[in-house]
Amino acid sequence: MKRKPWAIILLAALHILAPLGNLFINAHRAHHTLLQHWNWWLYVMPRPLFLSYVVLPILAGIFIFICKRWSYWLYLVCLALIFVSNIYGFSTNANLTNLILLLVLLIVDLLAVAYFVVPAVRNVYLDPRLRWWEAAPRYIFSNAVEINGTETETGTIKNISEGGLFVLSNINLFEGSNVKLSWLFEGTVYAAEGKVVYKSNRAQAEGYGIQFHHSSDMQKNIKMLCAKLRERGQIVPDRLPGPEDSFTHWLKNLVLKREGLFPKR
Repeated sequence: MKRKPWAIILLAALHILAPLGNLFINAHRAHHTLLQHWNWWLYVMPRPLFLSYVVLPILAGIFIFICKRWSYWLYLVCLALIFVSNIYGFSTNANLTNLILLLVLLIVDLLAVAYFVVPAVRNVYLDPRLRWWEAAPRYIFSNAVEINGTETETGTIKNISEGGLFVLSNINLFEGSNVKLSWLFEGTVYAAEGKVVYKSNRAQAEGYGIQFHHSSDMQKNIKMLCAKLRERGQIVPDRLPGPEDSFTHWLKNLVLKREGLFPKR
């Protein structure tokens, strides 16, 4: 997959739409119109309950969708606050119906927490290397380059992104080593520094993935170069979303249990 997993999108959407579902259910129970019940929520309902019914679910959905380490912890905080608010709401109007609703909500909250602490799901939020959809687009860019490491050698850039490039060269480099790069393209000299992050064997030359160490000027120049390549439609084809990224494909695989909610890249 090359886009954000559909599981994240759907879970975020369900949380964001939860207040609307709460409004329908509570308006029906109170025999109100939607507008009447919304006004009751807005002007009469205790603020902790309004926070629980409207604000916190929306915030939780946004935090799920952002998919960062900090948003993961804030999402769990939102669930904890929703839990406390539901307990408070029941204490102010204790009856059998509200008890049943409370138990249902608590089960849903517990299932959500249990799901998001599963390592395969939690790690997507905590480890940026697993968020493959955040990788910068790569562009086809066949261009000569001079590489200065422990020795100086020429090579050929095969593709480039704002974060790095892949180069073929007979120079001997090691993973983790620092290099300096320079190349000429359409009358402009580009100079960059970077670190070798991986090495692969090719039939004619060694291939190296190099991650840029950006200075402000270098970052600006690389962005402008990538913008030119993007305008020319030179994005690497396998970085474009394909049929396997569609919702129907994800749903089919989920139903058939061929892959999890967070499929592998």
